[in-house]
Amino acid sequence: MNFNNIAVVGIARNCGEFIISEIERLEKALNNYNNVQFLIIESDSNDNTLEKLEYLKNTIKNFHYITLGELESLIPVRTERLAFCRNKYLEELENNKLFQNTEYVLVSDLDGMNKLLTKENIASCWEISDWDVCTANQKGFYYDLWALRHPLISPNDCWKVYHFMVNELGLKSKQARRKALKSRMFWFQKSLKPFEVDSAFSGLAIYKRHTLYDVRYIGVDDNGYEICEHVALNKQIKEKGFKIYINPKLINCYTPTQYVKSKFKKMLLGFRIRVYSLVKN
Repeated sequence: MNFNNIAVVGIARNCGEFIISEIERLEKALNNYNNVQFLIIESDSNDNTLEKLEYLKNTIKNFHYITLGELESLIPVRTERLAFCRNKYLEELENNKLFQNTEYVLVSDLDGMNKLLTKENIASCWEISDWDVCTANQKGFYYDLWALRHPLISPNDCWKVYHFMVNELGLKSKQARRKALKSRMFWFQKSLKPFEVDSAFSGLAIYKRHTLYDVRYIGVDDNGYEICEHVALNKQIKEKGFKIYINPKLINCYTPTQYVKSKFKKMLLGFRIRVYSLVKN
């Protein structure tokens, strides 16, 4: 299949170790597209990220980056800062003539999350008839629980549940993590059908361009507490009537090792939790 006009966007901070290999993998996985533009928003790096971005600008056609400099002192809350940087690429998509013909927008993390990404994985999105947003899956357990919203699997903010269990119910941290976080981890087998969710990201998502008009990332709630910026964006997308899917075939990486440690890893690998009953239809 040949597709046209896709913009690859992301944010970078201290990604010097990964940024070149990540961009190269994305470029290779998108070689069916006739026109690929890259736009990376950088801030607050104290490694060689800027040097690597300049190298990519000089070696890859249609590679662009913007540095926002030092933001942490101005925006100390991490998720608010992430939202600020992500909104910058949304503004560029809306206002920069470079992206006026963009049809699809691929948003990717750039810290080693694309090791298994292939053009076949990406092409599988076009096997789904009615998607507006397709989000990634992992080989192993689905880890991005903070960005996930589904009325049965993950109906609320897992970290808010964790803090409630610790602060209000008096649970120990380990016990609260097991109940609020680890109990929600599932193994979404590649053979499963894509299924609709209210929010997801998991390191990579493909958006039809029109879904990103007049929406913004938000990183804090009304009380100034951190929230997942992807959930806020996806809520606005869903309110416009668009459909968001997890595509089990859109595998971008192995489950990060910090999410499947020790006895918990052995237990889950033994049971290989499946969710056929939720997605078989």
